[in-house]
Amino acid sequence: MDAKARIKDLVDRLNYHSYRYYTLDAPEISDTEYDELFNELKGLEEKHPEYILSYSPTQKIGYKVLAAFEKVKHSVPMLSLANIFNYEELEDFDTRVKKFLSTDTDIEYVAEPKFDGLAVAIRYENGIFVKAATRGDGEIGEDVTDNVKTIKNVPLKLMGQNYPDIFEIRGEVVIPIDEFEKLNLQKMSDGEKTFANPRNAAAGSIRQLDSRITAERPLYFYAHSFTNEDLFKSHSEALIQAKKWGFTVYKDIVVTSDINRIKNYFNKLIQSRDSLNVGIDGVVIKVNDSGLQRELGSIARSPRWATAWKPPAHTTITIVKSITVQVGRTGVLTPVAELESVEVGGVEIKRATLHNASDLEKKDVRVGDTVVIERAGDVIPAIIRVITDPKTHRHGPYKFPMNCPGCNTLVIREGVNFICPNIKCPSRVMESINNFVGRNAMNIEGMGYKLIQQLVEKKFITFFSDIYKLNEATLMMLDRMGQKSAGNVMESINKSKSVSLDRFINALGIELIGLENSRELAKRFGTIDKLFHIKANDLENIEGFGPNIIASIVKFFNDKRNIDEINELHSLGVKINNEQSLSSNKFSGLSFVITGSFENMTRDEISKLIESHGGKVSSSVSKKTSYLVRGTDPGSKLDKAKEFGIKTLGLKELKNLIL
Repeated sequence: MDAKARIKDLVDRLNYHSYRYYTLDAPEISDTEYDELFNELKGLEEKHPEYILSYSPTQKIGYKVLAAFEKVKHSVPMLSLANIFNYEELEDFDTRVKKFLSTDTDIEYVAEPKFDGLAVAIRYENGIFVKAATRGDGEIGEDVTDNVKTIKNVPLKLMGQNYPDIFEIRGEVVIPIDEFEKLNLQKMSDGEKTFANPRNAAAGSIRQLDSRITAERPLYFYAHSFTNEDLFKSHSEALIQAKKWGFTVYKDIVVTSDINRIKNYFNKLIQSRDSLNVGIDGVVIKVNDSGLQRELGSIARSPRWATAWKPPAHTTITIVKSITVQVGRTGVLTPVAELESVEVGGVEIKRATLHNASDLEKKDVRVGDTVVIERAGDVIPAIIRVITDPKTHRHGPYKFPMNCPGCNTLVIREGVNFICPNIKCPSRVMESINNFVGRNAMNIEGMGYKLIQQLVEKKFITFFSDIYKLNEATLMMLDRMGQKSAGNVMESINKSKSVSLDRFINALGIELIGLENSRELAKRFGTIDKLFHIKANDLENIEGFGPNIIASIVKFFNDKRNIDEINELHSLGVKINNEQSLSSNKFSGLSFVITGSFENMTRDEISKLIESHGGKVSSSVSKKTSYLVRGTDPGSKLDKAKEFGIKTLGLKELKNLIL
């Protein structure tokens, strides 16, 4: 057997034995035998580098050092899950699902662990690993291909056959508890700072710029879903197939139409989670039927067909050292308790929010108090209550400052909040600018909080528009800002002058309005000018826009100062690209459904193409569907289209309709 053939033979054998070891937990050879085969392969590859295969197990050792991670736009957004915290809320979720589907029939669900790790998406083409990305903001993540490639149980080449030409699988990267403890012991012996918890360790390992360091970390990947929605009839079928292709899935899941069984599964899992060798922060409940998932669709950032049942929050006791006040971009003063350092659920906590003046008054938190704190939903530290002792002297009640700590302006009270009315307040300006330059807004790289702080303190910027009046000479007057750094910031500022409408709206920092609501406004109104002097009745029929959100939007766009600022940004060269603007009306009145995989365009790009010519894109086929745009592996939507007599188009045929 020549070297090329022997290398391929060894690669196939080693990948098979890795599958037996990591996925099936049923090894056929000893570690020593595996190492002998691996060393033989490595020796042959060193002599014949021209024969190295991209899916060789030697490619898991890491080699590339990056200057920074490149951004990756997800073909399908990585949505987050809405949370529930008790059985009654699970019943409510089940009721909502049935109501939306207009059925009284019991729905079959899948319950599986929610791993406390780092979410990643992995793309395969013709069965070969080609790219991996972090979740990021759900729309755009970071390219961590070289690092994820080093994870021992991630297949670089799929096992078996009958996989689609292109597909993406998603899951969580974790570090087992026993391996985490070993890792921290090693860091301690090396005199290095230890990780706070396994999740931080996993996230930090994946975000190493040197993949050789990642390769040394004991990372593990648990697969939980595919983006190719039409591949399988059900989620449980998808998990079975994922295992056959070489992925590790959690073995103990429940498929049931009885939500009492889900409750029992949740209780059993949470009660035993301290003895598990992997971090779990709840249970994910999903509608099992893929067709029903598509019919249910999504709302805002979450699917209607899934939810995460979180366990009771971790709690502990500590002492309040002081109470400080933070000023947000809208002028709201938020009290914060500075605490004696304490660990809650594996995380060191030094501060806890008191939400607002009313919350502070209700809980009567005082400096020196012993308090119970919790990480609500295992994330946000908050004070639950004060532990009082009649024998112990307490300090007097905390008095909310009558003057803004950022600018000394007299604060006003509106409902539960104290607010600084000074729009030029340095604290407000800093928070506003920090939001304005953010990744989901104008995306001005290199303009971090410390740089913003200097610019505000020196009064170089007071409004958003002042950013576009900066120059290299001004920036070089700041600490740690040389010519190269100043040039990079200016380049990023100039690059940001072209921005999509939804991100521009988000950058404005309208109270209660985030990126998702900004997208809805961009979609509904098309241009920023149409939002000027908007009325409440223009917003009343938008799903998810309640009275408070509507009032906030109306207040913002009916304030002349805000309109003047937007116009000033226009005059300084900021161009707002309306992605909803029409290239033509050729698809006006037509409804499209997109299914399958496409080589040269993502489904999101195809959707935007259709919408730019006046068409509407739906997630499910109905009698009202005008066309089905068909890629490879179209699945059940094609069958339904044929049933209704709906015409199907390939991508080329779709483009021909535009010509």
